[in-house]
Parts: sequence; structure tokens; C-alpha cells
Amino acid sequence: MIKKHFTLGELIVVLGAVLLILVLILISFANQPRDSSRDRVNCNANLKQIGLALLMYSGDANGYFILTPSGNNFEPLNTLDILNDSKVFGCPSIVKSDSSNYADLATTARSSNYRYGGSGIRDDNTEATTTTLATDRSGNHPANLWINVLFVDGHVEGSKPDGKRTWNSN
Repeated sequence: MIKKHFTLGELIVVLGAVLLILVLILISFANQPRDSSRDRVNCNANLKQIGLALLMYSGDANGYFILTPSGNNFEPLNTLDILNDSKVFGCPSIVKSDSSNYADLATTARSSNYRYGGSGIRDDNTEATTTTLATDRSGNHPANLWINVLFVDGHVEGSKPDGKRTWNSN
């Protein structure tokens, strides 16, 4: 009975193929967090732009932010020519099939990927650094691990969507 053994060449080819597969898997996982953090930064920047536009609006409205019965109506920012870039109203981390057309977001702003809670809040709010003005929608980001939060003073920070953010007015 003759035993067949792997030759050194066959062993190297098999090990090389296994290593190649492992490296490809590792590369695909390494790119996901980078894309996620890039989207997070872009969503943060968009929310910051909305915050600056809201502060400009309040400057012309005796210190009041937009009064609206709905939770995402940024329409006055467009109609008053304060913010006309429709892409700002969409978070880039949204799956494209969910929000592939941002064209009417700036005109109606009812399909915005951000939730507005500043109705009735004044820009001279004494708790401006802790009072929420707007947020991402918690479903904007994979696994709902974080959201961006815009505060009355204009700063944006990331937060876990724990439901503890208050939507209060003064």
C-alpha cells in the first residue's frame, strides 16, 4: 500500500489560498467601520448646517426657532432662502433605497432624515448646551448604536439613542 503525501508545492498553494480568503474577509470587515464613521461625520456636519440655519432663522424671528406641529418640518429654512441645499436634509448613512431622492427634502422638508423638536424654544434658552433642538432619526444608523444630537447653542454631539434626551421649551 502506497501512501500519498502532499508535496511541498501543493501545501504552499493550499495555505496561500486559505490566507488569501482570510485576508479578503479581514479587509471587508475593516472597511465597514471606516464607512460608518465617515457617514457619522457627514450626518453630524449636515445637522450642524441645519443648526446654523435654525439660529439664523431665530435671529429673524425674535429669538424663536421654527414653530411647527410636526417633528421634522424645516420648510421655512428653504422658503426663506436660509438653507437651499437639499442634500443637507438627508443623512448619507441611510440605505439609498430608503431615501434615494433628496430633491424635495428642502422644499417640503417633511421627508427629512432628522427630527426637529425646537418648536417654541427660544435661542436665549438658559440651558442651551443641554436642550435638544434636533436629532438624527434613530433608525438612520446601523444597529441604532448612536445618533447625532443638535443642541440650542448650535453644537452637535453623538449619543446613544437611550430616550433620555428632553424636548422641552422655555
